[in-house]
Amino acid sequence: YRLDEAKETAIYQWISSVLKIETIWDKPNALRPALPYATMNISLGSRSTGAPEEIYKALDTFTYPNRKVMTLTVNIYADNAYLAYMEKLINSINLPSVQDKLYAAGMAVWDHSDPVDISTLLDTKYEYRVSIDIFIAYAVDADDTPGEIQRVSIDGAVNDTGGDLTFHQTIGET
Repeated sequence: YRLDEAKETAIYQWISSVLKIETIWDKPNALRPALPYATMNISLGSRSTGAPEEIYKALDTFTYPNRKVMTLTVNIYADNAYLAYMEKLINSINLPSVQDKLYAAGMAVWDHSDPVDISTLLDTKYEYRVSIDIFIAYAVDADDTPGEIQRVSIDGAVNDTGGDLTFHQTIGET
């Protein structure tokens, strides 16, 4: 699952600037950087969070902003400082500067899971790892043109122009 470039860039800049370690998008069979590093992955694509609101757009067109949530999984690989990196990331979620940058890209952090220690033995050495899921909300607009005019307004006026009465009627959108 891929996002648009502005969203991916905003997420990457946030995570990499907070952790200050090499940060990469997780790809199958990618070379592993030297420790410490972080990987990011959209582990669950967009899912709806309720019915969209109907917004009148034009005479016969409506916009439906579909509220979506995706799951961003961040894994941190490090020596024994792996939990300190995770704490930095969690503490950054509610910072106004982080929220402003995500809002500018059309996103907001909805919530996050508890971090999970996923450390493991690799060959003969123990590798420290920690993982967290961050739930990010955003909206995707969908336009619908049902082919019928659903709203009409009528303004009527009677003019007296020297004995002749005329009626003017305007039909337009509301």
